Amino acid sequence: MNKELITAYLDNELRDESLKDEIKHLIDSDPEYKFEYQIQNLVKSIAKEKYKRQPAPEHLRRRILNQIASEINVQSPKESSAKQVSFWTGLFSKPAFSFATAIIIVVSIILILFNRTTQQPPVIAEDQLTPDNMFYQAENNFEAIIQGKLAPQIMADNPETIQKYFESSGVRYSTLVPTFKEWKLLGAVVSEDKGEKFAHHVYAGEKGEIVYVFQVDESYLKTHEIISLNENLLEYLEQGNCFIKTEDNKVVLFKKIDHNICAVVSNAPLPDVQNNFCNI
Repeated sequence: MNKELITAYLDNELRDESLKDEIKHLIDSDPEYKFEYQIQNLVKSIAKEKYKRQPAPEHLRRRILNQIASEINVQSPKESSAKQVSFWTGLFSKPAFSFATAIIIVVSIILILFNRTTQQPPVIAEDQLTPDNMFYQAENNFEAIIQGKLAPQIMADNPETIQKYFESSGVRYSTLVPTFKEWKLLGAVVSEDKGEKFAHHVYAGEKGEIVYVFQVDESYLKTHEIISLNENLLEYLEQGNCFIKTEDNKVVLFKKIDHNICAVVSNAPLPDVQNNFCNI
C-alpha cells in the first residue's frame, strides 16, 4: 500500500471506509507504518499549535507540490523488517520513514518558516500607566534613585545578603539577584503596599550607570488587588518574550524570570541591558 495515503488519512480526506480501516490496521500492526503516521502527525501538530495558519503564496505552493509529486514518482519506499520499536527510539536509531515522508517533513518546516508570524511587542499608552501599574512604578522609582530621593535601605554587594534581607523584611516570594561584570551590586529596598512587601535592588557601574530592578511574583499582577500590569504586556512576557522600550536616555525592560515579572530601568547602554537581562 502507498504510504502517502497516510497523509490523506490524517487529513480525513479518504471516503472509502474499507480503505480507512485497512490503513488504521496497518498503523496499529506494522511498526513502519506506525512510525510514518507518528512522524506526519507530529509535524502537523507542531504546525497547528505553534503557528497561525496563513496561506503560502500560490506560486510557492505550486512549486513545492510539483516537487513533492516528482520526488514521489521517482522514489519508492524501502521495505524494512517489522521490528517493534518505540517512536523516539525509532526516530534516533534508524531512518524508518520513506523518502517521500522526509520530503513532507522538510516541506512542512519550509511552510512553517514562510507562514510564521512574529508577535509584535505591545504598545504601552501613557493613559494606561496608573499609579498601581508596575511599569509606572518602576519608572518613577528609577527617577527617584537618580535624583537622590530614594536610597538603598541596605548596602551590600553580595546576592545572598540581599536575598536574605528580602526574606527577613517580609517579601513572601523567592527572588533572583544575578551578578554582572559591567555593574556592581549596590544595595536593596523593600517597599510596602497594602501590607505586602516587594523587592527592589540596584546596581552601579564605573561610568555612573544605574541599573534598577523591581521584581514581583506574577500572582500579584494577575489579581490586580495591589499592583497591576497591562494585560497585553503580561501575555507577551508569559510567552517568553523580552520587552524593551527606550525613552529619555533610559532603557525600560520587562522579562519573566521563573515565576517573577522583572522590571529593569537603567541609563546604561541598551546592548548591555538587553544582553544581560534578556538572556537570563
